[in-house]
Amino acid sequence: MSGRFTLILVLLITFFTSCEVINPDEGIPAFVRVDKVDFSVKPGEGTDSVDISDIWFYVDGKSIGAYEMPVVFPVLESGSHNVELRFGVKLNGIAATRTINPFFVFENLNLDFVSGDTIVLKPKTTYDSRVQFVWNSIGQEGFEEGGISIDSVAGTTTKITKTSAEVYEGSFSGQIHLDQSHTKYIGQSSKKFILPKEGQAVVMELHSKNTSNHFAIGMFVEDQSGRITIVNHLVVNPGPEWKKLYVNFTELVSHYPQARSFRVFFTAELESSNTTTDIFLDNIKLMHY
Repeated sequence: MSGRFTLILVLLITFFTSCEVINPDEGIPAFVRVDKVDFSVKPGEGTDSVDISDIWFYVDGKSIGAYEMPVVFPVLESGSHNVELRFGVKLNGIAATRTINPFFVFENLNLDFVSGDTIVLKPKTTYDSRVQFVWNSIGQEGFEEGGISIDSVAGTTTKITKTSAEVYEGSFSGQIHLDQSHTKYIGQSSKKFILPKEGQAVVMELHSKNTSNHFAIGMFVEDQSGRITIVNHLVVNPGPEWKKLYVNFTELVSHYPQARSFRVFFTAELESSNTTTDIFLDNIKLMHY
């Protein structure tokens, strides 16, 4: 009899414990829906085409979560609260490296959360007014001007040219054509950049399309004596469509605190699976505070 009583007691404890999981006293959450973020630019900031993939949501300074858009998510708060929205991207084109973009203005607002109701947000953001766009005098290389701010480097067998055959936006993009007579490309930014170190954010944005061949991005680092160090940073995988890249140079630049200057380089070599291939670039920006 005592064993039977013990079994009943265990079952009752299990039942009441499991009931706590759906305790109605915990309340029904409010919900927030975000489909996309509108983005705008000012003159000198280049294209307004961005790839804001995530919303980072804070209530009264406390992180609620980061969500890939479009999304509907619960908020276990009620009444009026201060909300901060931060906007995230995929660094280096990798889904696993999602982060808040430090150059986008955060949005602050007060929301009234009501249990069971859904608040639809339509956030907007811009670049922070302190951001410096240093690639050239107009803030980006969009291949729409007379010249191209990318120079060929010794050892290259081809060069980047303007084309209207494959364009992300505007009238032109930059084309790197490789074939069996022109198997290697190396090009660098015409400008030497003086960039902030000590962990300050340095990011390059660009659009690229490389359907069948990898290409690489890196920096030529010049020290105080003029010696150049070649630093390979990122290999871009082929894909069928144009993609937006956010290339994080922060750690690379900070790793060379005594550097005098930096140049961005692009390089590609014809792969054995190809007899010919093309790599297209557009809207190249380099930015920091």
